[in-house]
Amino acid sequence: MIVTENLKHFPNAVLEGFNLEAKSADAFIADTLNLDIGRAVAALNTMRARLKKPELTAEALLLRMEADGLVETASMLEPHRDSL
Repeated sequence: MIVTENLKHFPNAVLEGFNLEAKSADAFIADTLNLDIGRAVAALNTMRARLKKPELTAEALLLRMEADGLVETASMLEPHRDSL
């Protein structure tokens, strides 16, 4: 797996020969969340709670993810906002 925002320089036709796949960070994180959404939400909650300067609410975390291009990821996490 190659995680990159530069997908145009990693065409599937070339990567298949190396048994590789290129994905955006958003797609990779969303796929990872799908493996175990409960554990992922718990881990994100722990990481967010450690932030002190500045503190970050769950809503602010999701907005930051969206602003950083993690639209699919934020969308998947939205139903779990109260647990973040």
